[in-house]
Amino acid sequence: MAITPFLDPLVADLLLKIQLVLLAVNIIPIWPLDGGRIMMALILIIYPRARAYELYLTISLILILLTVIITFILLPKTLFLLVLSIFLLIKLISEWRYRKYRLAFEKHVMNRLT
Repeated sequence: MAITPFLDPLVADLLLKIQLVLLAVNIIPIWPLDGGRIMMALILIIYPRARAYELYLTISLILILLTVIITFILLPKTLFLLVLSIFLLIKLISEWRYRKYRLAFEKHVMNRLT
């Protein structure tokens, strides 16, 4: 962070740790997070089909469900992770609902091109 050199060392260390934790969580390769979007972009470069997109959403959904179950079992120590996991699950379910439209769009575009 650019402002940490100008802060009190106690505050700067805490702020830096918080930012590193947020970065580590954000690069987890699960769909709604940035790491998941990077992984999806790499998958679509290698295999540009909507089925790969659907498979990756399925894998992400399974991982998020496991995370919700595990964090629920370990309550109350993992309350923050439980809330974060439930939020990610809701976002992933909303993305899962629209996967059929992506498949239909791909079929429509392929029919137009051929």
